[in-house]
Amino acid sequence: MPTVTTDARSFLLDGRRTTIVGAGMEYAGVDPSVRPVALKSLRSLGFNTVLASCPWLLHERTPGSLDFEGRLDVGGFLEDAWSTNLQVILRIGPVVGSPFDGGGLPAWIGDRPDVESRSGEAGFLELVSSWFGRIAAEVREFQADRDGGGPLLAIQLEHDWRCGSHEAGESYLRELVRFARESGLSVPILTANGFWAPVEGAVETWFGWDDLFTNVRQMSVIQPSVPRLCVIDRSSKPEAFHRPGRGSGAVEGRDIVDRMARVLAAGGQPVVAHAVDAVFPAGTCGRDEHGEISPAPFTSPLVDATGATTSRGRQVARFARFVRDFGSLVAELDPDDRPIVRDPDHAADHSIVVPRRGGTGDLVLGLGTPADPEVTLVDEDGRRMTFDFSDLPSDWRLFDADLDGHGRLEFASATPLALVGGRLLLLAAPSRSTVEISIDGRLLELTAPDASSKSAATRRPTIASAGRFTIVLLDQRRTGDILGDDEAIFLDVASLEADGSVVASGEEPPLRIGLDGGVSKPTVRDRLAARTRRNRGWSAWSEPDPWDPEHPRSIPMDGPLGLSAIGAGLDHAWFTASIDVPDSRSRSIRLLGGLQDGGIWLDGEGAGRLDSGGFSLKTTKGSHDFAVFAVHQPRLVDGVRAPGDGDRPGALVAVKPLAGVKRRQVDLEPIDPFSVASFVPGAADGELTSHQGVELSFTHRRRSRVLLEIAPGSGGVVVLNDEPHAVFGPTGTRLVLCSRSIDGFKAGANRITVLPLEHVVDEGRTTEVAVLEVVEELVPENGWRVRRFETSPDPRIGIWNGVPTRAARAPRWVRTTIPIPRDAVASGAAASVRLEGLTRGRVRVNGVELGGYALRVPGERTARNVTAPELAIPDSILADRDEIELEIFDEAGADPSKVVVRI
Repeated sequence: MPTVTTDARSFLLDGRRTTIVGAGMEYAGVDPSVRPVALKSLRSLGFNTVLASCPWLLHERTPGSLDFEGRLDVGGFLEDAWSTNLQVILRIGPVVGSPFDGGGLPAWIGDRPDVESRSGEAGFLELVSSWFGRIAAEVREFQADRDGGGPLLAIQLEHDWRCGSHEAGESYLRELVRFARESGLSVPILTANGFWAPVEGAVETWFGWDDLFTNVRQMSVIQPSVPRLCVIDRSSKPEAFHRPGRGSGAVEGRDIVDRMARVLAAGGQPVVAHAVDAVFPAGTCGRDEHGEISPAPFTSPLVDATGATTSRGRQVARFARFVRDFGSLVAELDPDDRPIVRDPDHAADHSIVVPRRGGTGDLVLGLGTPADPEVTLVDEDGRRMTFDFSDLPSDWRLFDADLDGHGRLEFASATPLALVGGRLLLLAAPSRSTVEISIDGRLLELTAPDASSKSAATRRPTIASAGRFTIVLLDQRRTGDILGDDEAIFLDVASLEADGSVVASGEEPPLRIGLDGGVSKPTVRDRLAARTRRNRGWSAWSEPDPWDPEHPRSIPMDGPLGLSAIGAGLDHAWFTASIDVPDSRSRSIRLLGGLQDGGIWLDGEGAGRLDSGGFSLKTTKGSHDFAVFAVHQPRLVDGVRAPGDGDRPGALVAVKPLAGVKRRQVDLEPIDPFSVASFVPGAADGELTSHQGVELSFTHRRRSRVLLEIAPGSGGVVVLNDEPHAVFGPTGTRLVLCSRSIDGFKAGANRITVLPLEHVVDEGRTTEVAVLEVVEELVPENGWRVRRFETSPDPRIGIWNGVPTRAARAPRWVRTTIPIPRDAVASGAAASVRLEGLTRGRVRVNGVELGGYALRVPGERTARNVTAPELAIPDSILADRDEIELEIFDEAGADPSKVVVRI
C-alpha cells in the first residue's frame, strides 16, 4: 500500500515529495454538473490540491438522517477530483468555519442545552464520534494511502478553536484525533487553530491574510519537523463576503499572487481559500463580527459559478502553475534556510528579494512595490539579473534547477512560468529585452517579443530548442491569460472546453503551443452576448390564513420546541397562539426561548419584526390571534453558542426594568473562566477575569422570573450571590433567573456581579447589562401551535393564482415561465437568474434548487450601489428545453417584476 507522510519539507506520497499549491472549493455550493468543470479549471490554472469543507449541518439536517446526495455527494466530489489529477484536503469538523452557519455545526444541537459545543463534554463528543463515523464511511476508500491511491491527501479537524485552556484543548482535540483514527481515516491530520492548542498527532496550519511572511516563518520555529501549510483567507475582513443590503469589495488577483509569493518566500506552501464561486441553500451561511453573510458569499473567486476561470484566476495562474510545475524543487528547499531580510510585511515602499536554497535548485523570490519597480542583483558568478515589478507584484528566478529529472536549468535571466510534460519550458521577460538561458551547459540568448509591434508575427512568442527542451519566451504583459494541460499551453484564452476548443479572453487570437514547439490556432468557441429574457406573467402560491391558530395543519407544541425540532432548522415556520391582553398599553415583549428573528403578525396583519428576540406590542384590550413567522437566525461562523441557538420561541412574556436595582463598581478576586466552562472563546491560556466588575443588587420576593441581559461585544463571567454561575461571550447572553428553578437565586436579596475578561478591560470595551422583570406571561412555552412553512409549494394544500406583481408584504412563493433561445443553449451560453428588488429567500429552476439569496432584511432598505446577485443556471437544467420554470420564495413577498433570466 502507498504511504502518505510528512517531514520538515513537504508531504511525501509513497516517498515522493509533493508541494501543495491549493484552492478552496466548497462542493456543497456547486451543482454536480458544474463540479467537474470547475475542478478542471482549477487544474488548468496550475493548482494541484483542493481544500473543501464537509458541512455537518447540511449532511445531517435532522438528527440521524444523513444526506450524501446531489451537491452533498462528497464521494462524487472526490471521484471528480481524482479524475482531474487533483489532491484533496477535507475539513471534516466538527467546526469548519466561515461562511457556514454555526461554523458547520447542526442547528439541532441548539435544542440540547445540556450539550456544550466544541468541548470535551461527553454529550458533544458522542455526537462528533457518530458524525466522524458517517463521513469516514463516505471518504475513506478515497484516501491516498489505499491500494491504487486516491485523491484524499489529508483531513482537517476543527477550525479556529481559540480557547486558551491547555487542559480543555488537550481533552477535546486529542479525542477528535482518536475518533478520526478509529473511524478508519489514516491520512495525515491537520488542525488550524491559530496555534492556541496544538495537539499530538496533528499538523497545525496557519490561515489569514496579513503578515503572512512573518507568521509562516514563525511556524518553522514552533513546528520545525512538519511542512508549513498556509491558507490565504480574507474571512476576517468585512469585504471578504457579500452581505445583505451592503456593498462588497473584490480583491485583485495581483494581491493574491503577492500573498502566495510571501508564503513561499517564508518556506510555506500556499492554499487560496474560497477560490470557486458557490451558492448555498438559504440558512446555510452564518454571520461574523461584520454581519450576516449572503448565501452567495464569495467576492473574489478564481473560478465562477459556471466553472469557468475568471480574469482574477488567470492572474493567479502565473504563480500557481510555477509552484506546481517546479514542485519537486520547491519541496526540496531547505526549511532551515531563513536568511535575514527586510520585513516585507512592513516595507510598503521597498521591493524585497528573498533567496532560498535547496537540494535540487535555488529560488530567489522578489516581492515588489509600485514605489520601487525595479531591482538589479548580482549573483555569485557576477551575472546581473533584473527583477521588474512594473506590471506584476512578484518576480522570481531559478538557479541550478532540476527540470523534472530530464535536465538542469543552470541559469535564466527571465521568469520561469511552467514546465509542461517535462519538456516545454515557459518563461517571461519585459518586451524586447535580451534573455540569457543556460540548460545542461547549452547557452542561449533570446529576445522577448515586441509587445508594442503592430505585426502579429512580431508579437508572437519566441521559441527555441535546447537539447530535448522547447523554450517559449513571452512578453511578461502577455502572461495573464495562459491556461494549460499536460500536452500544451494556450495563450490568450479564458477557458478550455471539453471538446478541445477555447474561449478567447481578448483581441489577440488564441494560440496553442505543443511540447515540440509547434504553434497552432485552436478552435475558438464564440459565446453569444447575454440576452435578457423576461417572464410571461407571474403566479403566486396561496393558502388560507397561515397565521390562524386554528389552522388545520398546525399542531400543538408539547415542550420548548423550535425550528430544528420540526425539521426546519435552516428554514421557516409559523408559531401561532391566542393571547388575552387586559388593557391597551404598550408592552415590551421577549421570547424567552431565544428566537431572534421573524415577522410578527397580529390578527392577520403584519405588526413588525423581532429585534434580538424582542419587540414592542401595542394593541387593544381583548383576545387576539398572534403569530410569529419564525426565521432561522444566522449563527456565528466560529461555532460559539448564542442566545438564538435552536430558534425556539419559548414563553412570550411582557417585561419591564426591575425596580430597586442598585449598581456599583466592585473589586472581586479574579476568576478562572475555565473553572465555570471548559470552552471560553477568546480567553487566553491562564487569562482571568478583571478584578473589577459591575455589581447589581436588588430584593425580589415575588416568584416571577428575572432576566439578566448582557449585550453583545464582550466576554466574561456572571457571579450569582458570590458563586460563579455562567460565562458569556461576544454574542451576549440572556439568563432567566427564578428562585423556583435556579440554584443560588433567592426569594429575597440577590447580588449579581458581571466580571469581564482581562483583555476586554484592556481593550477599553464596556459591558452593557440590564435587569428586567417578567410582569406578564402571554403565551407559555408549550402554549404555541406550530406549522412548518414548506420548502416548496405543495399542491395538496394550496393553489397557484395569477396575481399582479406588486409586493404582498407576506411570505410567498411566486413562479413564471421564461422562453429560452435554442441557439443560446446550443452554443453553451452561460445562463443566470438576476435577482433584483427581492429580500431573502430561495430560487428553483425546473424543480432544481439553485440556492438561497439575501439582498436585504425584510423591512430594511438596500444600500445604494449594491449589485444585484445573479445565480448561475447549470447547463444540465437547460438541456433540451425551450423554456424554464422559475420559482422564487421571498420572505417578505417582494415584487418579482424586476427579476430576469440572462442567457
